[in-house]
Amino acid sequence: MDALDGLDKLARRARAEPTPVFGVADKVRLRIRAERPQAVTLIPLELIGGLSAVAASIILFLAVQFWQYMNSPVMELVAPLPEIRLW
Repeated sequence: MDALDGLDKLARRARAEPTPVFGVADKVRLRIRAERPQAVTLIPLELIGGLSAVAASIILFLAVQFWQYMNSPVMELVAPLPEIRLW
């Protein structure tokens, strides 16, 4: 319990000490005003946007090509009919 008593004494001493009061607002304001804004560059965004547009156009082209070659199930049922002789 000696450790707990020691911590209790330290806590009482810390509560008894006066809190130092000093202002830092002026220094902070001066430091904020002294900093220059960083230049914003959009090159990475443009590069990624361009690459994604190229990829999307390739996928769109392939989708249109595959759509043309895709067989319709209804057409597979109707296609053999002209070959059958009815008479």
